[in-house]
Amino acid sequence: MRKLLFILILFLICACGSKQIPEWKDTSARQLENYKYYFLTDKEGTSEPHFVKAKKAIARSNDLNLLGTVYLTRYALHVSIVENFDDTDFLRINKLQPNAKNFSYYNFIKGNFHTADYNLLPAHYSKLLKPAQDKDLATAVREISSIDDPLSRLVACGVWVKYLPYDDNILQIAINTAADNGWGRPLFAYLTRLQQYYLDHQETVKATSIKDRLELLKK
Repeated sequence: MRKLLFILILFLICACGSKQIPEWKDTSARQLENYKYYFLTDKEGTSEPHFVKAKKAIARSNDLNLLGTVYLTRYALHVSIVENFDDTDFLRINKLQPNAKNFSYYNFIKGNFHTADYNLLPAHYSKLLKPAQDKDLATAVREISSIDDPLSRLVACGVWVKYLPYDDNILQIAINTAADNGWGRPLFAYLTRLQQYYLDHQETVKATSIKDRLELLKK
């Protein structure tokens, strides 16, 4: 996810020589980072204006591929907390200006593992395609655990939990990742999932423990 989410920052790095960076690039990169931070720290009301500003800044560039990336960033964040997303805007963009890399990533976060292109995904996600197709949970746990970037790791957890059979190992990876980074929104989302997982498997003592933990953390 790092390549996709930080494409705007790379855009800035690649700016020509000592020329002044166009205002839209600076604004879009900064606002997109703010959006991710406030979203993950459970401040959705504060995060949304930053997304709108990032989107408007990029729109001034007339680059639909880059605009598509911004929407994919939004969708990936929702997947990272195992939420649904409305993909209407991205599909409109892709219809007007198709982009194979963007569409492959879109298929990955939509759970379309047989149509996502292995060669067009970042390596840490492409390694999950075969385990996902085979529903190989043990391999998925190893691959997800090896992802260095915490947000990419969290998105991978979300993709697996959202579309495939999972266990408490993957949920715990997500919980630890969120806790290590102080991301309250995914922390509560995955703790809630873990509580339900234990209830579904008749592990009532563990479920009660998670319930008590959630109540304490939310006070």
